[in-house]
Amino acid sequence: MDRRDFLKLSGGVSAAGLAPEMLWAAEQRSAHLRAKKQRPTTPPAKRKLVLVRLKGGNDGLNTLIPFSQYDHYRELRPTISMPAQIKKLRSRVLDNSGMSLNPYMHRLDKWFDAGDVAWIQGVGYARPVLSHFESSDVWDTAMTHGRHANKGWLAHLLPRMHKNLHGVVLGDELGPMHGKDCHAIAMKSPEVFLSQITLLDEVQPSSTYNPALAHLTNIQSQVLHAKQEFEQKMRRPTQIGGRFANSAFGRQLESVAKMIINDIDAPVYMVELDGFDTHVDQLNQQNHNLSYLSDALDSFATALKQHGHWDNVLVMTYSEFGRRVKENHGRGTDHGAASVQLVMGGAVRGGVYGRNPDLKRLDAQGNLPMTTDFRKVYSTVAQRWMRQPSPWAAYGTLPFV
Repeated sequence: MDRRDFLKLSGGVSAAGLAPEMLWAAEQRSAHLRAKKQRPTTPPAKRKLVLVRLKGGNDGLNTLIPFSQYDHYRELRPTISMPAQIKKLRSRVLDNSGMSLNPYMHRLDKWFDAGDVAWIQGVGYARPVLSHFESSDVWDTAMTHGRHANKGWLAHLLPRMHKNLHGVVLGDELGPMHGKDCHAIAMKSPEVFLSQITLLDEVQPSSTYNPALAHLTNIQSQVLHAKQEFEQKMRRPTQIGGRFANSAFGRQLESVAKMIINDIDAPVYMVELDGFDTHVDQLNQQNHNLSYLSDALDSFATALKQHGHWDNVLVMTYSEFGRRVKENHGRGTDHGAASVQLVMGGAVRGGVYGRNPDLKRLDAQGNLPMTTDFRKVYSTVAQRWMRQPSPWAAYGTLPFV
């Protein structure tokens, strides 16, 4: 019995008693659960987390479109609800969830059908901040409402689970890996890093103790250790083979794929796709960005699967907030609250998790209220993927992995 036949047969079963996050996901996971359990369990030390930041505030409602409420959705969003693509939206409802995947993300279809993609709905936090900078800081640190944090959420986990290099950022900001005990490096690409690192001199020990100098020496030592790792494994790397998505974002994920395939010893990688602050002309901007995201993730998953690494990798997207439900006068949307997250990997238990958005129950600003606290997602990654004690255990976990 294949996955879709199972869903048809089980469609009449009552959902009473299921927790909200299990409502749609329970049926979708079942068809592949047995096969997933038969796969070898990857030791936590070999697992990788790839974070994809969607910078600007991605509109979850036009990523997973509430097709079961489409008439009301179109009233709220006359142009960006994609009325010209109604037939495609109808054909792209994810099983029986009532939610339709944006047509520009069609390259993820086969991965969803394989049970390797999970969507988490209604993700956010109570009393959301609608400033890009402040809300990004909330997501990076897992601390809300002005509470000071001097390190990112992953800096609570990585130092106790891994020695040496903790993470690699393709970009400028360490974000969730910021912290004095978290050894992460930021770079444009492995090739640029190797060309620039030759300019760094070896560490010269000091005869007198100076805290500031000791800190700088420690950072230099970390970078030099990374230099040795990259020179050994990336000077003549194993090539990915095949074609990769031809976009700036695609090249970032291609670099991550090369590092994983060539066994760079870092448990976390982070990339960024900008352009989701869609106040004006949202439909074109977001659809193009979602296409770049989908194409690059398809190439990334294909490469890792060909090289035998797909079951060891967990990809997770995040964005600082969602968008306002009602379309504005510029055919865009303003800053909002709850949104969706994508989780993808060979060990993922695919489906649609969380409550569907209720377009008739918005907050005082006209935003979707949070129904899944983002720290529940972080706790899931900590406990179920990294196998580490979670500082956010009180929020519970989700069974997407």
